[in-house]
Amino acid sequence: MLTVVLADDDYLVKEILYQNIPWHELGMEVIGLAENGKEALDLCVNVKPDILVTDIKMPFYNGLEVAIQLMEHQIPTKTILISGVQDFNYARIALNVQAAGYILKPIQLKEVIAVLKKVRDAIEMEFQREQVVKRLEQQLADNMSLVRDKFLNHLVSEGALHDNELQEKLDYFKLPLKAVQDIIVVVAEIDDYESRVKSQGIDRIQFYNFSIKNLIEQLLNNYQAGICFTTRDNEFVIIFCGEYCKEDKMTQLFESIEQLLHDFDSITLSMGVGHCASLKSAHLSYSSACSARSYKFYTGNNSIIHINDIVSSNSMDKTGDMRGNAKLHHLKKSLLAEIKLGNRSRVHQKLEEYCALLIQAKQLSQHYIRGLFLELIIESYREFCETEGEVTEVVASYTASMQSVMSVETIREIKTHSSGVLLGIAEYYGAKYNKKHSNLIERIKNYVNESYMENISLADIANEVYMSPSYICAVFKRETEMTINEYIIEKKMNLAKKMLTSTKMKVLEIAEQLGYENSQYFSYSFKKYTGETPQQYRSRHTTQSV
Repeated sequence: MLTVVLADDDYLVKEILYQNIPWHELGMEVIGLAENGKEALDLCVNVKPDILVTDIKMPFYNGLEVAIQLMEHQIPTKTILISGVQDFNYARIALNVQAAGYILKPIQLKEVIAVLKKVRDAIEMEFQREQVVKRLEQQLADNMSLVRDKFLNHLVSEGALHDNELQEKLDYFKLPLKAVQDIIVVVAEIDDYESRVKSQGIDRIQFYNFSIKNLIEQLLNNYQAGICFTTRDNEFVIIFCGEYCKEDKMTQLFESIEQLLHDFDSITLSMGVGHCASLKSAHLSYSSACSARSYKFYTGNNSIIHINDIVSSNSMDKTGDMRGNAKLHHLKKSLLAEIKLGNRSRVHQKLEEYCALLIQAKQLSQHYIRGLFLELIIESYREFCETEGEVTEVVASYTASMQSVMSVETIREIKTHSSGVLLGIAEYYGAKYNKKHSNLIERIKNYVNESYMENISLADIANEVYMSPSYICAVFKRETEMTINEYIIEKKMNLAKKMLTSTKMKVLEIAEQLGYENSQYFSYSFKKYTGETPQQYRSRHTTQSV
């Protein structure tokens, strides 16, 4: 029921309105009567009725003054003014105070009822509008994370145009970023996603995507290091900012993320780290991070691959404009690059895209399309021979593919026969890179074996093999199932055991020879490794030999 207050210094007018208007039929209830403007104002301030029906001319405050006071108090009561004076000024003032209705004396009940219905309908419409606005505002609040992620997706896919507009949106979404600061984008994916998650159904997919994103973002919030969001299933994007753009700081957080996800459900992520860029150019950092992540093919699961660690491919041949088809030319370059990276799945995907694009280009003749595939095979094979020489199985596949391309009848068949040699070359490169990692492990071990009696560091080893510390750590851990530091400690402890049992050297001398700065730290490390102090170990083994 809408609530109503009646105000008039004429008792008879109030009684007529109170007794003769069908208030309940109108959905209204009179909750107060006032004899003057002050009473009317006090009632409205206290009970805040939906409607005030008031005479204009009353003692203390007139009806217009009451209406003005209600506006100043921001009380949303709708005012219906009653006047016995047909004066334009009153009507004008009534408009100024936003009166909901204006009734002239002598009062006609039908007119009053009509005005009350009009005000009732206006209140109901306003209420419905407010409810719609509230519902939409609530829906926006409920979906704010989705709206935020949509903005961030646009930021990393297309970049931002203006600093002011960017900062305004950052503030709106309460993101801990500044439009003018440098950032680094990291792109991560769950290892063994197909078998571990995707095969378990959509519920499990959504659970993992939601859980991992929120775990990482909570960790980033704790350090005020940046933000995390998803672009699609199994792609988590981290934007590092401030001091966490430095490699050592990022490494600390990567280790925390690794431990956090291991404790959660033994999950491992592989991450690609992009170039440093301004937030406005986040799409460039994102693109390079995606390229780095694709290098997981060589480093294996649970890898952190920096774009700077990847050796750039040789420049591709830029001759020919593919009849002005820039997209086709770009796709060809991308395909040749993926072949050199040794990524079979990406080569297969690019071949499908290349073939689909040619199918759409119906203006190209069959001879021209055959020529494009022949050119693709020849360029890939030529670059392979320049670096690897002539390999028997690749030569045989090359010859067979060249012959088949000239004889088959459809583009799909041409693509199928072309893929034989292209995938074969990619596979060869992949095996070579794996061998390269084996050689890298051997070089690291040789350096450690020669230098472990010195106080060597990861930086020393990285300089020796011309790779970054994070890269050699990832490769060494994957290939040997132990860290470089663990390997160094193992070498030192084994030699320490030998010295303790076969020589009479003092513990201090052994510590110095093994590169420890003091004997106390050596003793601590030895006990942590063997469970015994050096003296206990020597004593036990000497006693056993006696």
